[in-house]
Amino acid sequence: MSGVAGILLRQGPALAEAASGIQQMLARMRHRGPDGSSWWLDSGIALGHAWLNTTDEPGPGPLTMAGGKLAITADCRLDNRDELLARLGIRDSSVADAVLLMRAYLRWGEACPVHLQGDFAFAVWDAERQLLFCARDHFGVKPFYYHAAERRFAFASEIGPMLDLDGVDARLSEHRISGFLAGLADDPQSTPYSDIFALPARHSLTVSAQRLVLRRYWQIEPSQRVPRSDAAEEFAHLFSQAVRNRMRGSPSVGAMLSGGLDSSSIACVAGLQNAAGRKPKLPTFSLVFDKGSSMDERSFIDAVLDQQKADPTLIPVGNYAPFAEFERVLEEQEGTFLAPGLTLTRGIYRTAGAKGIKVLLDGHGGDEVVSQGHGHLHELANGGRWLDLWREVRSASNTYGGSTLGLYFQFLTIYGPAWRIARLRQLGNRALNRIRRPAKSQRGRSWRDLINPDLARRTELIDRFHRAGYMPPSIQASDALSHRWILSNGYVPHSFEVLDKAAANFGVEPRYPFWDKSLVEFCLGLPGEQKLSHGFGRYVLRQAMQGILPAAVQWRRDKIDFTANLVNGMVRNHRDLLEQLLVGDAGRIAPYVNLPEVNAAYARLLRQPDQAAPLDVQYVWRSASLSLWLRQVQHGGSPA
Repeated sequence: MSGVAGILLRQGPALAEAASGIQQMLARMRHRGPDGSSWWLDSGIALGHAWLNTTDEPGPGPLTMAGGKLAITADCRLDNRDELLARLGIRDSSVADAVLLMRAYLRWGEACPVHLQGDFAFAVWDAERQLLFCARDHFGVKPFYYHAAERRFAFASEIGPMLDLDGVDARLSEHRISGFLAGLADDPQSTPYSDIFALPARHSLTVSAQRLVLRRYWQIEPSQRVPRSDAAEEFAHLFSQAVRNRMRGSPSVGAMLSGGLDSSSIACVAGLQNAAGRKPKLPTFSLVFDKGSSMDERSFIDAVLDQQKADPTLIPVGNYAPFAEFERVLEEQEGTFLAPGLTLTRGIYRTAGAKGIKVLLDGHGGDEVVSQGHGHLHELANGGRWLDLWREVRSASNTYGGSTLGLYFQFLTIYGPAWRIARLRQLGNRALNRIRRPAKSQRGRSWRDLINPDLARRTELIDRFHRAGYMPPSIQASDALSHRWILSNGYVPHSFEVLDKAAANFGVEPRYPFWDKSLVEFCLGLPGEQKLSHGFGRYVLRQAMQGILPAAVQWRRDKIDFTANLVNGMVRNHRDLLEQLLVGDAGRIAPYVNLPEVNAAYARLLRQPDQAAPLDVQYVWRSASLSLWLRQVQHGGSPA
């Protein structure tokens, strides 16, 4: 993980202004560049680079080519280096990734991102054409923010460096605040500040003195290659390659190990690759909860460690306090964020960084990329395959809990023949009511009740939610379409941005083997029965890990829900803080939230923490988070 920054003066050269601005921006990103930083300056343009050495390449950028006619600053790791070297006619296999990017730009111009695989955010200055070409990777793993004004364009890997520039307004974005409260990440360009924007994933941006042109260079689609006859074998090959690519360069590579299917698969494959290369044991990092706790994963972690002989670090989580160091977390995040468990993840980054780990493999994304296959159930019902649906629903209910009859009737009343619907809808509703039995006070409540109606109206929140917050029935009925909808969701880049900022403060770069372009395209093209079979989601991954994962992990049926841990931590350790934020300082959040609903949710949480409704938990956590951030901003705080 490195940091990029730049200033393009679009009206008239001013070397002193550009030089001063880029130095100031790099100083604010010093934590992203523990291995050095540098900057390059030409008439009206300045590029900066903060360097964390994770690819074992010489020195920080920016780099130049063609006598200074091209210059680049890049935070990147290219996974198709061999292919690019061959296509670009480069014989020196040690050439840096940033140089490959410039050569790709020379060959293909603004179409160059189409030919890249890996994680990247970069900007190329083309002196001959007097334009700046910027691009962000396919899924948004690497961050890229920018500010555009009539006479100046500025960009950076973080928001804070731009807020310090003269003329940049630090006005908060109500659009983003309402989305946060609704749990909606619908706008890939918005940030917490109205004058700062994010370059969306799989997009490029061309900046000249006259205009800005935003283009999408890639769309998530299934692979067009003819698959092998054995899907699990091909998955295993692609997955192994994805892990290997993300271990390139740095000798200090570790892995998160939660005991779940995704992180365990990565840790086992990476451990085997280290053993095959006669490298040291893979360092792993695991959160360990109290024995007997509902969050206790120790038995699964131990099963992986016994099989792979890794070098484990166990991080005990005892008296969890979710708002501990929260002011610092908000400074790192430069605003609110949709990740209540981030403080736990920071503990892993902190420990890994202290042990000298620079690259940390993360299982984030397995659910989305491989897919739990819920769309397959809709596909079976939509195709009238009622017996197959019954078998799969019965297996799924055994795996994940719930009523077989209730779930089956749901599908039958949506997709079933018209003559059955009237009778079965009645029976189904009775069955569902027996299962759900919601408390009277909870019926009919939704995210809308949390938000101040005036804010919702000003930010067109209801329309936004209907456009992006719900999966349309026409998409839900197709496994392939619903899978693509999930992969294209705004939560994907939002999660990467949150994790990037948290890890950067500890000198750690997270890498995500599941978010490999070839692997994503392959999984998207799989038939539904390879994603959900016999009640097991991510079925092709489970098959591919035969003989690699311990069976107890490979075929485990449960998945830990950290909600209870969050509730207990808030009620037990932050009662006074919550009272202050939600009652004493309620006026701070009154323009944004529906205070009576928040107070009622808080009262229910205190009264019955062991039976807390998920909606109440989100009401309290989001309201408290917003209050802390607004207090920070009002007291003159800014991203650190």
